[in-house]
Amino acid sequence: MDIPQTLQKRFKEPLRENYTRRIIFWKDPDREFENQLDELSLDDVKILKLTGTNNFAVKQLLSEDDLINNYLVYDPITYDNISENWLLDIELYSEVFRADLVSIRMQELGIPDQLSLRQAVKGYSKFFGSKERLNKLTAFHSDYASTPLQLDLDIMAILSSTENNSSQGILRAILSDDLQTKNNDTVQNIIKFGSPDALEKMIQRQTGYGDPIWDSLSGLMAHILFSALSVTMDPDVLTSLKQLISEKHKEYCYAFINEWLHSGDKETIYEHLRQIEDHFHLPTVFNKADIERIWDSDCFPCIDECIISKLMTEISENVIRPDLILKTVEKRRTSCWYNRFSNFYDGLQQIALMQKFVQANASGYHIATHETLWKEYCSNLSVMDTYYRQFQKAYGKNLKEASTILDDLFNSTAEYVERLYKNNYLSALSSQWNKLTRDEFSQSARLSGIPHQEDFYMNNVQRIVNAGQRVYVIISDGLRYEIADELTQELIRDTKGTAKLSSVQSVFPSTTSFGMAALLPHNKLELQNNGDVYCDGMPTEKTEQRDKILKKAHPGNIAITSTSFLKKKQQERRETVSEAKCVYIYHNVIDAVGDKHITEDRVFEACDEAILEIKKLVKMIVNELSGTNIFITADHGFLYSYQPLENWEKTGKDKVTGKIINLGHRWVIAEQDSNAEYLQRIPLDYLNSSLIGYTPAENIRITTGSSGINYVHGGVALQECVVPVIEFKNKRPGSRNYEDMKKVELQLISTGRKISNSIFTLNFYQKEPVGGKTSPAEYEIYMADVAGKVISDRQKVIADRTSANNDERVFRVRFTLKSMTFSNTETYYLVITDKDSGSIISQTEFNIDITFVNDFDF
Repeated sequence: MDIPQTLQKRFKEPLRENYTRRIIFWKDPDREFENQLDELSLDDVKILKLTGTNNFAVKQLLSEDDLINNYLVYDPITYDNISENWLLDIELYSEVFRADLVSIRMQELGIPDQLSLRQAVKGYSKFFGSKERLNKLTAFHSDYASTPLQLDLDIMAILSSTENNSSQGILRAILSDDLQTKNNDTVQNIIKFGSPDALEKMIQRQTGYGDPIWDSLSGLMAHILFSALSVTMDPDVLTSLKQLISEKHKEYCYAFINEWLHSGDKETIYEHLRQIEDHFHLPTVFNKADIERIWDSDCFPCIDECIISKLMTEISENVIRPDLILKTVEKRRTSCWYNRFSNFYDGLQQIALMQKFVQANASGYHIATHETLWKEYCSNLSVMDTYYRQFQKAYGKNLKEASTILDDLFNSTAEYVERLYKNNYLSALSSQWNKLTRDEFSQSARLSGIPHQEDFYMNNVQRIVNAGQRVYVIISDGLRYEIADELTQELIRDTKGTAKLSSVQSVFPSTTSFGMAALLPHNKLELQNNGDVYCDGMPTEKTEQRDKILKKAHPGNIAITSTSFLKKKQQERRETVSEAKCVYIYHNVIDAVGDKHITEDRVFEACDEAILEIKKLVKMIVNELSGTNIFITADHGFLYSYQPLENWEKTGKDKVTGKIINLGHRWVIAEQDSNAEYLQRIPLDYLNSSLIGYTPAENIRITTGSSGINYVHGGVALQECVVPVIEFKNKRPGSRNYEDMKKVELQLISTGRKISNSIFTLNFYQKEPVGGKTSPAEYEIYMADVAGKVISDRQKVIADRTSANNDERVFRVRFTLKSMTFSNTETYYLVITDKDSGSIISQTEFNIDITFVNDFDF
């Protein structure tokens, strides 16, 4: 700093209103510039030097004798008592100049010349020794005049390597590091370059923790966590931890922990949480409490483990409370550690749904006719297959992931699910189905009153071709009815078209070679002595052979595998179908996985893959080929159970007397004069054959010596012979009956608009059920000020409820305001945003009238 130039510039500046001259007191308590005073010369300025004995004379001069000239008063004197300063009244209406290093720093940083700030800057001499740190401090642009203690926070934030210059940001940086203070780089930085005293004061004031932190931070971490936990958990549960909880500071602690745990860097705290769980034996504490008393709390991962453990232990003991399970899963799925335990919660949810299904059908499936039971299966009963499939997917995912303390319980739960599915559903349903169809199957392979697979081409494809339109048929090997139901809903949601699901009865045996033949155009199906099926005298086993049969109906028609279709370039696909009236695309994912013993346990994963691939095919046909009419069907369904089969679920081929032509795990073809004990006899009349078929009852498998016995098909169980037919029609905007996809809407229904507590709850309403062209949505909700700054935690609402009951589509959401000062005269907003797009859906005005501890009074 050029002192003469700076002083001269100060004296040249315009005078304040009602001032006729300028007096500047040059403060230099360390007498750093005393020797330079004699050489100093300023235009139109008189210079005085205080010696400690001339104060009265200077006062007389400035206040009485000379009221015209400008003066620079050099003042190196410090006073133990302010009353000793005879010139204080003159100083108060004059200006102050400092040229010491501290003053220079304060001027450069725009820090007001206040005694407290001056002392602070002087105490941070080591911190100011780094130009990089100085630049970072300048970048904060903090207003130290109105909030002097922000300087301490800014310096601690820089030393903590965080841009969040608040107590929360500093605490997060500290507690993300090692809990042994000597190994905590952040704390060591503050000790070396900052103010340990300021850090302790901040911690004590904000969190209520008063013990020293210089050996370990574990106590501080536990104090904050347990204080936060006390906000949401039944206090009786935390009785043994009461001495570690600060009632006065629990809201600050909750806001701090809640924001951290729902942020992108929550994993930085995970290991610390596990250590504290072990040290305080928290699983033992939480296991003593009912689920309802702990399910609103996050913080510790062991809360989820305790909840899951309780529920799965009950299930393994044959005690199942489905309503409690469903409510618990709903509560936990927006919790901070949900993703770590999602497989367990998904599995529990499916068990609850299976149990409710069994309870609803406790009296059995006593339906009078096979037609009615068929319709009931398609409309309601097949959902049990979906629940089982979804459970096995969750269970299978968990088997591939890292081992946890819950694995054994999940295994026990899987055994219960197997019994529930087989005994209370498969066996009971199949028994009734066999009872209703036994007599009719003994006369014909075609049941009366049900559409048949052999008529698929005539009833569906031919009518569209006759109307002069092209039709695409996707045949997915093993696409079971309940999987097709899921596919239908996804097509409705993910495309602009409409999709309608119906069903046909498969041919017998319900295997690929027979089902694929039945779906082709034909007048007559025939079974050859070698077991091959012919259409009007033509073989059907290979794709090339089926292509010839389609071309017989029309020369431009084509049969192609989905693999070949997808490998072609766009122009090649267009050329391939350019002359076709109908295009058959053969898709094989489910059966390809299920039919092999080594991969059959991944069949449900293959179902998901099949859905994705078929959707891709549909979109490709619509977008690239301008396809409008698409059918999706299958050759057969399947039976599958995960656990190894019991002996009673198997039978041998030795039950058949006579010559066997062909057989599988669920079917036998033999000569006419054969007989079979305990097997259903089925004529093969539709195949113009004198051979006879057999199938085991219910879900019994025939041991054939070939691999793969859990995944089977070929029989007449509903899961095998109910073949889906999805009719998809593309709709273009503006066309008749076009309906665009929309997300389900969420609205605030709480009527109050005043917030008087830092933690509060609001109710939201999902305006319509999810289904059809109304898709689920995920919303993020928070409070913001008029400038859009977020002032609360961000809460998530997953609006995916399908219930038609309005009360069941209400969400109760708890919010926590950040630790800051609020004005009861300002307007704040509750903001609902679409989580996917980030767009604001609605803003509702609120008034906040609370007093909150802030960062500036520690």
